[in-house]
Amino acid sequence: MAAGQEQIMAHYVAELYKNHKGWLYGWLYQKLGSVDTAEDVLHDTFLRIIRSQELFQIQQPKAFLTTTAKRILIDRARRAKIEQAYLDYLTQAALSYEISPEQVVMAIDSLDRLAYALEDLSYRMKMAFLWHYIDDLSLKEIAARLGVSSKTIHHDLVYALTHCYKVLH
Repeated sequence: MAAGQEQIMAHYVAELYKNHKGWLYGWLYQKLGSVDTAEDVLHDTFLRIIRSQELFQIQQPKAFLTTTAKRILIDRARRAKIEQAYLDYLTQAALSYEISPEQVVMAIDSLDRLAYALEDLSYRMKMAFLWHYIDDLSLKEIAARLGVSSKTIHHDLVYALTHCYKVLH
């Protein structure tokens, strides 16, 4: 990005922030009931907008900011569920080796990214992926559960893997 474009973008973001941070913070605080969390989501909302390709295409700033903030809240809720499930698993697993805090964070991050990638898939593709790669079910078992052919499940798994690769790389 050229220096002139960066200045225009910085000015645009500053104006967007100045004009809309107050009501967005109020809306977030009302939803979340926490000053710290509302500030974090407010920050994340503007950061996501800065990184987006849609910055200069915003027609209705309030609607765009609200939608972006809602998506961040959904992402946070999904990650919290994944984190809790993984920590519960570690508690119950009685592993014979120690897992470092860094490994836990990396695993949760990887699971969160995978869950994000799987969100775009149909129910059948998502379940086929999870049953095959997590629960180690055969194509035949998955096909029977979903009432389709093994060939369809094979196609679904290829599509799911390709999709996840594209999203994650």
